[in-house]
Amino acid sequence: MTPALTTSAAGRAYDFTHVVGGRQTTGMVNMAFGQGDDVYLTIKDRYFCDVMKITIGPEPGDEEIVTKFNDSSPGVLERGWPACVATGPNQNVFVTDELRDLIYEFDLDGKFIRHIGESGSGRGEFDRPSGIVISGDGSMYVSDTMNHRVQQLTTSGEFIAEWGGRGADEGQFNAPWGINVDASGNVFVADHKNDRVQKFDANGNFLSAIGAHGSDAGQFDHPSDVAIDPDGDLYVCDWANDRVQVFSEAGEYILELGGSAIEMSKWQKRYVQGNPDVAKARRRVDTLEPEIKFTLPTGVKFDINRNRLMVVDSQRWRIQIFDKLSNHAEPQFNI
Repeated sequence: MTPALTTSAAGRAYDFTHVVGGRQTTGMVNMAFGQGDDVYLTIKDRYFCDVMKITIGPEPGDEEIVTKFNDSSPGVLERGWPACVATGPNQNVFVTDELRDLIYEFDLDGKFIRHIGESGSGRGEFDRPSGIVISGDGSMYVSDTMNHRVQQLTTSGEFIAEWGGRGADEGQFNAPWGINVDASGNVFVADHKNDRVQKFDANGNFLSAIGAHGSDAGQFDHPSDVAIDPDGDLYVCDWANDRVQVFSEAGEYILELGGSAIEMSKWQKRYVQGNPDVAKARRRVDTLEPEIKFTLPTGVKFDINRNRLMVVDSQRWRIQIFDKLSNHAEPQFNI
């Protein structure tokens, strides 16, 4: 069954607009917003890793590649494994490296500034760091995945606090991954192997949790990322269930998005049209429906400037984009 292009419930509506990505973004894992239309992508492919700066405008086809960090800072990401990315108040770019157990800091054009952290379990040390976010007060929160904790640092790398520990009780983690903060400074953590999202205040005090293992509404299978919009609605990348679930600020389930990419991206169209054998193979398949849906989505972000949701559809090397509609009313038809 082909997914709907507009999905609505409880006064919310999400309208699919277009896709960005393709062969140029093979291995896309995570994204962060920069200035204006700038978007930063972490690229983690079998044969190479990179951070890419692109622009995504308001209309389909507006996207362009600006620069690749491997060109601006040759050798810095070599033998690394970049996971997640965030931008700071000064627009510097922070990237976690799961293999080298550190954080890179670059300027907004990809020029390397320094490393933060090293391997270990002490303060300011990491074991496969992943999710990263910079709060409004300048604090940097990092999912220290295999240390099963969250660390709070300054953007210069000075340790502030930590919380967590391996387990399934309130405030404990099992391989936390995606992380985000809301407008009030509350911290949301995708507790990957505990199949839940936990909410903490800015000091790491446990507030609430949603989710349990499963595929029903409100359940998760290895959630990978979380986002919050200005209305307080919560978006969870439900990784192994191939969907994004939407919750109210109070944690009530609203709806799910399964992907609606009925057309290829600009870059992917160029690739297919430029390769006759690929075009022929695509026309021979029984159905193109698998192309439409999410496959292991790894990142979710909300663009407050244009009131739209962006989902990193990792196995298809693309971002699916949905406008959040206000005052949406379903049309009534007499048939």
